[in-house]
Amino acid sequence: MHESHGDLLIGGQRIKHVHCELEQEQPLSDSKEWILAGNLHVTNEQSQLLETDRPYRLQLEDGRAGQVVISRIACDGKPDESVVIFQPKKAATPK
Repeated sequence: MHESHGDLLIGGQRIKHVHCELEQEQPLSDSKEWILAGNLHVTNEQSQLLETDRPYRLQLEDGRAGQVVISRIACDGKPDESVVIFQPKKAATPK
């Protein structure tokens, strides 16, 4: 697992300087986008801004970025922190 920091973009807002633990980080071919999966550590207040099954953009401090979907928001056992589990956003399949 690789640790990093970044910003989670939420429409016109952003949660800045989130702590990330990346389980998957792979560049998309022919693109500057990355496939990212893992978890974020946010405050309980920040977690109230998030919804599961909704796409967000994660921008890492090293410049990598990708679309992610939150699959679960859980308490971390700490009274003021939540863990947000995210997966890469699935690409739309052609009809």
